[in-house]
Amino acid sequence: MGKFKELRPSIAAFLLMMAMALTTTALSFFVGPVCTELGLGRGSFTIYYSLMSATGAFAIPFHGQYINKKGVRGVMTISAFWITAGLFGFSLSGKLWMFYAVGAAMGLFGTSCVNLCANVIVQQSYSSARATSLLGLVMSGSGVGGMILSMVIPGFLARHGWRAGYRLLGLCWLVLVLTALVLLGKSKMSGGIGHQRTPTDGMTRAEALKSRSFYLLVAVIFILTAACGIQQQIPSVLAEYGFGTAKVSTMMSFFTAALAVGKILQGLLYSKIGPIKGGFLVVGIFAVSFILLGIPSMAYPALAALAVGMGCVTTLMPILTRFTFGAREYAAIWSILSTVSSIGSLIATPMFGMAFDATGSYAPAMTVSAVGLFLCLGIMVLFFRKK
Repeated sequence: MGKFKELRPSIAAFLLMMAMALTTTALSFFVGPVCTELGLGRGSFTIYYSLMSATGAFAIPFHGQYINKKGVRGVMTISAFWITAGLFGFSLSGKLWMFYAVGAAMGLFGTSCVNLCANVIVQQSYSSARATSLLGLVMSGSGVGGMILSMVIPGFLARHGWRAGYRLLGLCWLVLVLTALVLLGKSKMSGGIGHQRTPTDGMTRAEALKSRSFYLLVAVIFILTAACGIQQQIPSVLAEYGFGTAKVSTMMSFFTAALAVGKILQGLLYSKIGPIKGGFLVVGIFAVSFILLGIPSMAYPALAALAVGMGCVTTLMPILTRFTFGAREYAAIWSILSTVSSIGSLIATPMFGMAFDATGSYAPAMTVSAVGLFLCLGIMVLFFRKK
């Protein structure tokens, strides 16, 4: 029982990350069916996701300040019902502006919000070493959730349609977030999340904002998140290569499984060799993945490498944040960096679709992504020189 009590925060965070898959991986399967039925362009349709990221970017600093003082439970409670309502709203939408309006509203308590909550729960519930080893496992929740959804959602959409699919996602979100709340319990410790001492190590938010390291990390996070904009288009990329619906579903299951396993291995990697060497290795793999993704015969190796690279946004970046700035005002500092992450997603997600609409291929966007990630490695050299 004592062991379970110790692990309750990490289990709750894992469930939040599973919920996150409902508004990332799962939504990618709706692009084709919705656009086909309503006669929409992929680029114009996926702008709703950018609006979701934009409002998330606006809201997340406020969430960070609130969580730093009051804990995560209030924000999580609102998110449980807010996103459920939003997904049901998608199911009732028939015009492009409706998707835009609902997506913009959802962003206030959506992906960025639960990602922040999951990170804060882990970072403030455990020591730095323990948090580093657990974070990869916890963040794999999005991969596990995505793997399950990749096996379920395509068939469900084929049988019941996209409107019923959105409602299913809404119910799943409600169950997962409310279960996480139950696991957190009612303890009123530091941040209200089960941590028994107020963190005193590290910088304040104001001190972090004055440091060069903060802005180098901003650049790294922006590039990494922008490259992750391909995620909403992966099923379409595979379909462009001539893979059928069943094959795409299988390949997406492989991708999400690799995403889950990759995050677990990253947590162990950073614990073993540290975030510096580990970070260079993972970001390098991410860059190579876009080169491989341009070769249809290399689809599986590309998806595996892509999954590893994408995982660094939710594993390496939080670890580097605590590694650099400490746990003293982690929620407030990470919330600002999460805003940068949302802006990267906001800009890049529709650009992949627009690149396809303009050129008939995803190749130009993938080339830009690969170049950007190699540039990111150069910025990381400057960042780690400060360590």
